[in-house]
Amino acid sequence: MKTAFIFPGQGSQKPQMGLEFLDNPKGQNLLEQTQKVLDFSVLELLEDEHSTKLHETKYTQPLLLFVSRLILQFLEEEGFHPDIVAGLSLGEYSALMASGALSYESALTLVSKRGEWMQEAANQNAGTMAAILGLEDEVIEKVCKELQEQGLLVSPANYNTPGQLVIGGKKDAVEIAVEKLKEQGAKREIVLPVSGAFHTELMTPAAEKFNDFIETISFQTPSIPVLSNVTGVQHSIPIKAEILTQQITHSVKWKQNVEWMLEQGVRVFVEIGPGKSLSQMIKQIAKSHSIEVTVLQTESMKLLDQTVQELRRMKEGNR
Repeated sequence: MKTAFIFPGQGSQKPQMGLEFLDNPKGQNLLEQTQKVLDFSVLELLEDEHSTKLHETKYTQPLLLFVSRLILQFLEEEGFHPDIVAGLSLGEYSALMASGALSYESALTLVSKRGEWMQEAANQNAGTMAAILGLEDEVIEKVCKELQEQGLLVSPANYNTPGQLVIGGKKDAVEIAVEKLKEQGAKREIVLPVSGAFHTELMTPAAEKFNDFIETISFQTPSIPVLSNVTGVQHSIPIKAEILTQQITHSVKWKQNVEWMLEQGVRVFVEIGPGKSLSQMIKQIAKSHSIEVTVLQTESMKLLDQTVQELRRMKEGNR
C-alpha cells in the first residue's frame, strides 16, 4: 500500500496558518531561512487576522510553500517518507521540493517570482474564474472551444473532480460560458473570488517572465515520482523547466494526477498544508472509481499528531 504526500495551492491560505509549528528550534530556523529570501515580514502577515495581503498571490504563494515545508519537517523527523508526491497548482512546487528536485531556497525563490508576476498579469489582464458543477468535462470543453472560435477568451483552468471543472478567462466570456453551460444542464455555477484568471492565456505575461527566470534554477533528480499538473502524470527525468512555465497558462489536471496515483496503488494520502480541500477532492475521485482510500490532514498540531499516530499504526500493521 503506497502513500502520497499532497500539497495544496491558493485558496487554502488562512490567517495564522502554521504559527503553532514555529514553537521549536527547527521551525525558527526555517523562518530565519525564509526571511532571508523574502522582502516582507512572514510573521507580520501570518499573525495579522485582518490582513488582505495574505490573499494577494504575490504573498500567498511563498507563504503557503513555507507552511507546507514547516509541516513536512515534522513528518520527516518522525521517519515518514512518501512513495509519491503531488500538488495542486502552486502545490506542485512544494511537491518538487519534497521530492528533492528543488531545494527549499530555490522553490521559495521561484514561487515568490511566480506570485509577483502572476499578480502583475492579473492587474494587466482582468479576468475571472467559475466552478462548473454537474457536467461532463467534454461538454464544458466543447462550449469553451465554440466560444474561442467566436473570439472569446475562456478555457478550462482546473480539472478538480468528476463533475467539477473550473473555467477561466475574460469576465464577459466567462459569463457567456456560464449561461451556455446552464442550458447544457450544469447543476451549479460558482463565480470564484479570485484576483485573476489563473491557468489561462491571460497569464501569458507572467509565463514569459517566468520562463527566462526558471532557466537560472538548478533541478536535481527527484528521489521519488513527482507529478505534473500539465501532463496529469509523472514528471519526466530530468525535470523540464518549460513544463512549469506552461503550468502558469495551462489547465491544472488534478483529477488526472489523483487517478494516476490510484493506478499506481496509492491508498493513503496525507495533505500537507492548511485546509482539507484536496482531501475532499481525493475522496470524491476515489469513490468514482470504487476505491477505498485513507485521507489524513496536518493543518493543526492536533491533526498532525493524529496523522502521525495513524501512519505509525499502518506501518506496524505492514510489518
